[in-house]
Amino acid sequence: MTPSPSALILAADQSEVAVLTLAIALYSAAILIGIGVGINAVNRKRRRLAIAMAIFVGVLVVAGVVVAVMSSIH
Repeated sequence: MTPSPSALILAADQSEVAVLTLAIALYSAAILIGIGVGINAVNRKRRRLAIAMAIFVGVLVVAGVVVAVMSSIH
């Protein structure tokens, strides 16, 4: 049974949504991992790593806000 052309178009549209969802999940995971590593570094008295993770998470958060604002006004 051959899918109809409209079903193929719908599948193409869904793949873009799936990629966006995967990208958001990876972005969230990177922030959570950075927070976890930073907390672990603080507990182990590794100040430089904790500061690096704070900067890493801060940059990701700011980038996320910029992307969200840009996507809402475009």
